[in-house]
Amino acid sequence: MKKKILFYLDSLNKGGLDKVVLDFVNHMDYDKYDVTVMRRFPGGYYTSLLNSQIKVVSNTFIDARKHPVYNHLIRVVCDRMPRKLMYRLFVHRKYDVEIACGDSWAATLIGGSTNKKSKKILWEHMDVTLDESTATHFSTSKVREFFSPFDKIIGVSKDCAQKFIEKYGFENKVTYIYNPIDIEDIEIKKEEEVESYDEGFNILAIGRFMPQKAFVRLIDVTKSLYEKGVKFNLNIIGEGPEESIIKNKIDEYGLKDKIKLLGFKENPYPYIKNADLLICSSIHESYCLVVAESLVVGTPVLSTACTGPLELLDNGKYGMIVENSNKGLQNGIETLVTDKNLLKKYKSMALERKDFFNVNTCIKQFEKIFEE
Repeated sequence: MKKKILFYLDSLNKGGLDKVVLDFVNHMDYDKYDVTVMRRFPGGYYTSLLNSQIKVVSNTFIDARKHPVYNHLIRVVCDRMPRKLMYRLFVHRKYDVEIACGDSWAATLIGGSTNKKSKKILWEHMDVTLDESTATHFSTSKVREFFSPFDKIIGVSKDCAQKFIEKYGFENKVTYIYNPIDIEDIEIKKEEEVESYDEGFNILAIGRFMPQKAFVRLIDVTKSLYEKGVKFNLNIIGEGPEESIIKNKIDEYGLKDKIKLLGFKENPYPYIKNADLLICSSIHESYCLVVAESLVVGTPVLSTACTGPLELLDNGKYGMIVENSNKGLQNGIETLVTDKNLLKKYKSMALERKDFFNVNTCIKQFEKIFEE
């Protein structure tokens, strides 16, 4: 008989976690597993890309993110609702494995499971020492109560798992599995023809326009480098709440011809392939999917020193790691724009790292936990 697996997350909209869940569930063995994806919010960009054999459920019929009053009402009600009652309200089938994708709303709901026979897994995608999550401000006793229902806590990197242990404990439950990358899909999609970059050295950054990604400081760094005479084009794929701030910065510095905002791209891989350098300017990352994807494509990577990229790049072996500051980014970009031999070396090392991210390896590790 097939095992029934539930994945619970906020949405399937354009985030890194959402993409990871999409790639994972689309590669599961449907002869072995009956898969359900349950979302807090309906709709979402990635929903239409789910395999037709996957059941899709939403908690509400209204996207609360687009209706602030409704969103506030839902939050107030659910924040005061016992998690077991919340679970009974939203989960109506019995599952063999229940996976909370993230440690906020998802962990609250799955941790309230009244299904005594199910295996409960927290798939932790955050650096819990830096990211705000549901448990951030809990007392020690409340933390134990919040995470105790989970049979397994899976970090997306070794350091992510270690930081969870250091902050919350539960060392006997915590392990790590690297996020899956669909290498075959990327190899096909990267060959799609897209508009060309402007002439010159082209740097690409990808991510949601939010403080964590630090695109504002990347623009400050670009201005400083131009003042030093270091010339390149900065291209940014993404969208989000800081978009107007970023646009205003570009206008203020007079860099509209050198910094291009490309918007969200359904297929970012040709842009990664055509770039001379992929940059991660983040203040913190527990994994950083785009760094892994760039390595798969074979584009050199420069990243600030933070949890995920440090591990993915093996502390600088497979890409350049710089101090997590404006000065660090400035020095790193200047070095790679001017040192063609070093850039060529990192391109070669990126391709060497590719097989590290195979989606089937990730799925086999999860399946082992499902079957324990």
